[in-house]
Amino acid sequence: MQDRTATVLPPDLQRLVDDWLEVERQADALVGPLDDEQFNWCPAAGVWSIGQCLDHLNTMNALYLELIRGAIATTKTAGLKRTGPIASTWFGRRFIASQEPGGMKVKTLKRMRPASRKLKAEVWPEFVRLHNQLRTLVTVEGPDVDLNKARFPNPFVPGIKMRAGTALRLLAAHDRRHVAQAHGVRRSPGFPRS
Repeated sequence: MQDRTATVLPPDLQRLVDDWLEVERQADALVGPLDDEQFNWCPAAGVWSIGQCLDHLNTMNALYLELIRGAIATTKTAGLKRTGPIASTWFGRRFIASQEPGGMKVKTLKRMRPASRKLKAEVWPEFVRLHNQLRTLVTVEGPDVDLNKARFPNPFVPGIKMRAGTALRLLAAHDRRHVAQAHGVRRSPGFPRS
């Protein structure tokens, strides 16, 4: 989980890397000692298990990672170099805030819902792999391209383009939200003990 970046990143990009490392550290501390029964235990009908929280993050991170990569490649080809830190619009900042722990609760779209049950050995390595890819994208591509001009169609709001920088911040907030949710599952009454 340790980041091996030798270059000094701009502060906004370093914060993203640090955020993902912290989320991964918190998730690892939670998931590490769990068996598959605990990983898939649900506190109530309609409430996600720890595994479902992480599986949902994997689905979202994979989707956005592909879109962000494409936007960065297009922006790089256009020669649009970084001119300053990530600057989200008012709407972008509100969207990010809504995804933080305790933010606005929204119904998850069917295509983003997690599987009802998966083995920890399927979900956890994918979580780590996607976080490594996000950190690599930020550390390798991020400093060289304008993440405010790198845009892609919002996959959930037709007709709206999303800034890559905003999307990266959104993913960090969304990760914090669902890892906090997973910790709440662990603290629920009735959680199976080893």
